[in-house]
Amino acid sequence: MPLTTSYFAGFDYHSTEVCKFLQTYSTFTLMLTNGAIIHHQPEHALDFQRWLNHHKIEDIRVSIRNNDSPSWQ
Repeated sequence: MPLTTSYFAGFDYHSTEVCKFLQTYSTFTLMLTNGAIIHHQPEHALDFQRWLNHHKIEDIRVSIRNNDSPSWQ
């Protein structure tokens, strides 16, 4: 499946409806633009993660790491 499509096979939401995600193994917790939190377990987790990243959907773990700085600074 091409990453550029707005929908991912087996996932009922358009890429613009998802604003953040957190992945734990093959389970994704996603925050939708309407504020709802959903869970999704895609058949191909790596492809789904790549699809989310391609559409610039915020990966919460990456955001935390990039904003995390030592308290002594």
